[in-house]
Amino acid sequence: MKNEWKHCSIFANAIVLVLLTLSLSSCKGILEATKQSYQLETAMHEQMAHGDFTGIYNGADIRYQNAISRDKSDMLFAAIATKLGSPLDCKQGSTFVQAATWGTTIKSVCNTTFSKNATAVETFMWIKSGGQYYLAGYHINSDALIER
Repeated sequence: MKNEWKHCSIFANAIVLVLLTLSLSSCKGILEATKQSYQLETAMHEQMAHGDFTGIYNGADIRYQNAISRDKSDMLFAAIATKLGSPLDCKQGSTFVQAATWGTTIKSVCNTTFSKNATAVETFMWIKSGGQYYLAGYHINSDALIER
């Protein structure tokens, strides 16, 4: 009976160690994804500030390009530039990482201040392909974009 408890205790300690390791690696992965998404958001905001809407589209994942035409993507970013101005500051909100057989995705939210005294909540979807992340989806919500 004493040996059974000893084996059970060793097994329980091993499970705790595995769970702790997974938890720490998961936290590390989320922190890395948060840092990566901020870098991606910053790079895209620079493209937006320079009016490089074609660069945003050309550098996006095929899923983004299949979901929206180049003309509509350009019109979206031109409307943002016209009504909100250039992005100035991004305060990161939530970041979600999902690993699946079709790729790793990062969904990140940014509370952004723009140059025309406007704010917006931007949601980005990034997908990893060939070791690099590409824009797979973009959504913006701002009262300043609503026609009045």
